[in-house]
Amino acid sequence: MPSATLERRREILPLSAVRPTRRGLLAGGLGAAALFGLSACGSDDSSSSGGSGGEAWSFTDDRGRTVRLSRRPKRIAFLTDTVGASLWAAGLHPVAATDSGQGIVKAVGPDWSGVAKIYSADKGVRLEALAQARPDLLIDAVQPDGTLQVASQLPEVSKIAPVVGLSTYRSIERIAGTADRLTRSLGGRLTDSAAKERYQQAGSRLRKAVAANRDLRVGFVFGIDKNTIGVMNPDTWAVLKTVSALGMRLLPVPGGKDNTYSQAVSWENVPSLPADLLVWAVSDPLPDNPLWKRAPAVRAGQLWKPELASWYAYSWENFTVLLDGLATHVHSARAGVGPRSAS
Repeated sequence: MPSATLERRREILPLSAVRPTRRGLLAGGLGAAALFGLSACGSDDSSSSGGSGGEAWSFTDDRGRTVRLSRRPKRIAFLTDTVGASLWAAGLHPVAATDSGQGIVKAVGPDWSGVAKIYSADKGVRLEALAQARPDLLIDAVQPDGTLQVASQLPEVSKIAPVVGLSTYRSIERIAGTADRLTRSLGGRLTDSAAKERYQQAGSRLRKAVAANRDLRVGFVFGIDKNTIGVMNPDTWAVLKTVSALGMRLLPVPGGKDNTYSQAVSWENVPSLPADLLVWAVSDPLPDNPLWKRAPAVRAGQLWKPELASWYAYSWENFTVLLDGLATHVHSARAGVGPRSAS
């Protein structure tokens, strides 16, 4: 991955840092191993074991914590849209689930029959509704710092049932692969095997497109506020981890806790972003700022805006659409359109 730095005047000025929340982004968002030659399920560090009937059940989550129960849970609750979407897509049917109305859950076409909705815009998880659903296992998202998304309510939530945490800040293969494995361990029948095959085919197409256009520099950006946009951190976002391992050259974000999610760029510096292709992510609408329209990639028509919810609906099917779209745009884009980066 190239070391694009921020230059002065003609180059990009030093940038300030931001750390937007997942919900805030939507309101206004493998390592170097060969991704598609390996089984996704074999690449995750979570493990599970379980049986039917009264046999003991255990699962090691993405925090490295193992939940052990005397028998396999049957009544499951999803505490977060992102984790819920991936598990619903895998074939797991909960007794209670969160839907914050941002299109994430809807993107995977869930069956809400017999499922209690437990999300409140002002309170988060509605604890009374959750308790009334009588779950024996809760599943939540793990943030980059290792905490659960429901952290502020964890003492109360933990009294209802044990919590398994799944990270959504890994590669797509690891997120969807862990969802599949957890679904199997809970006795669910996987419904996304064909979707996984289509995803792997899309990944192969993207890998070939990247190999044929190796000098293309790609920036994934989103709107923060009226004064700034953000460059997404390749070390955090699931799809960026995946495409980076496929060889795509991404705009880097300097290290530091304030840059966990992105680095802010003021509007006067946007035309100097050293990107040949821009992907507008996790926010609506596209900018109407004249400086955005002056960005070389935008002027050249080398811009793509996927569906908003697609960034957070972690399913094989959904990310097949993303990788196919990226393959198309990488194939047709011309390298060298954007400004040169500093050495």
